[in-house]
Amino acid sequence: MVKTVTLPIRIEPSRVQTLQEQIYLCIRRSIVEGLIPADSRLPSTRALAIDLGVSRTTVLLAFEQLKAEGYIVPRPGSGIYIAKELPDRRPDLRVVATASTMKHPLLSARGRSLARSRAVDRRSLLPPRPFRVGTPAVDMFPVRLWSQIARQCVRSLSPARLDYSRLAGLRRLREAIAEQMRSRGTSCDPEQVLVVAGAQRGIDLVFHLLLDAGDAAWIEDPGYPGAHNALLSAGARAVCRPVDSEGMVIDRTSPDSSRVRLAYVTPSHQFPLGMPMSLERRHALLAWASESLAWILEDDYDCVFHYDTRPLPCLHALDPDGRVIYAGSFSKTLFPALRLGFLIVPSDIAEGFVTARGASDLHPPLLEQLILSEFITRGHYQRHIRRMQQEYAERLHALRTSIERTGAPLRLRPVLSGLHAVADLEGVDAERVCTEAAARKVEVMPLSAYSYGGANQNGLLLGFGACRPAAIRASMWQLAAAIEAARRK
Repeated sequence: MVKTVTLPIRIEPSRVQTLQEQIYLCIRRSIVEGLIPADSRLPSTRALAIDLGVSRTTVLLAFEQLKAEGYIVPRPGSGIYIAKELPDRRPDLRVVATASTMKHPLLSARGRSLARSRAVDRRSLLPPRPFRVGTPAVDMFPVRLWSQIARQCVRSLSPARLDYSRLAGLRRLREAIAEQMRSRGTSCDPEQVLVVAGAQRGIDLVFHLLLDAGDAAWIEDPGYPGAHNALLSAGARAVCRPVDSEGMVIDRTSPDSSRVRLAYVTPSHQFPLGMPMSLERRHALLAWASESLAWILEDDYDCVFHYDTRPLPCLHALDPDGRVIYAGSFSKTLFPALRLGFLIVPSDIAEGFVTARGASDLHPPLLEQLILSEFITRGHYQRHIRRMQQEYAERLHALRTSIERTGAPLRLRPVLSGLHAVADLEGVDAERVCTEAAARKVEVMPLSAYSYGGANQNGLLLGFGACRPAAIRASMWQLAAAIEAARRK
């Protein structure tokens, strides 16, 4: 009589992986590591589902994946067995690979630098914690409406739509984006719009296409780590420029300024300090670019939300001779998982950008572009922006009042736009506060995390977009306790 083996499966509903993925990975690991002998019979899907407390469909899908990959085989009338010949069982599977035992080359020098770069993987911290920077109100997104449009788009797919799409992106979406840019005080032709897989991909593309290895580029200090990493990826040299109350300091008299090939700026809402670049400073930057035959990359990442003031037109609107490349994103206005953004590229290099893209990602997923274009053209995008403008104003108000109510020693700087605030700390180290806050399930970032050698400022970044007012008020008490704990150490 064939004995059914006991499977060492442990599932945790709270993990990021689905139950199906956890079951699949546990069984696969047990097979590959030899914990389950070859040709052993597995429990039935029904019995395993009961034992694990999950639906039978979940187990069936995990088994189907294992069967497709050759780890298990069904025997009609007998059950499901471990395959006699496994796809990836090797004699040294139990050997832990180390740098000394690896036979293949390590990362390149540039790869090692990128691997050490500043990056936050938030997938292990879901849902968003209070005061997270960079995450919008995903709880307020109209998922049902988006789903309805998605179903309509799927039903309308023709065989031609399933082929490769245009390198520059879906024409209708590019037209919709060009129309939306009027609200930023500028205009462009749809042929200048390049749809990309998020603004970060657009920044990376610009640096790779406009900079050669060793070229110098200005970046803000403190500034956005993603831009610094993208420069590193392109093999360019980051020249950090200080930021004052008017934005990036422009030094046109410096001997090195004429050799800088590009400047990356966040003029509408400087990241991370939050102030807009003054009009005088904008004109100085444009004059420098014209004199030096250099480029400007304008990252307008969360410019559409503003408070108590009217925003200045974007830098692109002031550009007299096509030196500004505009990078926009839907991550802050809609939701980060969408991974769609866009570039507005000067007409004389737009075709080169499109052609060069063929060497990398070709084009973003078409279905998401179809859904987004419908969402915009039907007016839902602007309605969502207006709704969120009011919601974020309420969340910012909750942040301000909760600081006053708790007596937390935080001095909030003016917040004119965006989804985060900067709060100065006195008498306690900001990085120590972040550690204490994390222990209380509160996520804040120190300003020092965004500095590249300039004078560090002792303060915190407080995101107010991701949590409702009640959660902001409750979490401020936890942050106040974290500050007090850090002060005592």
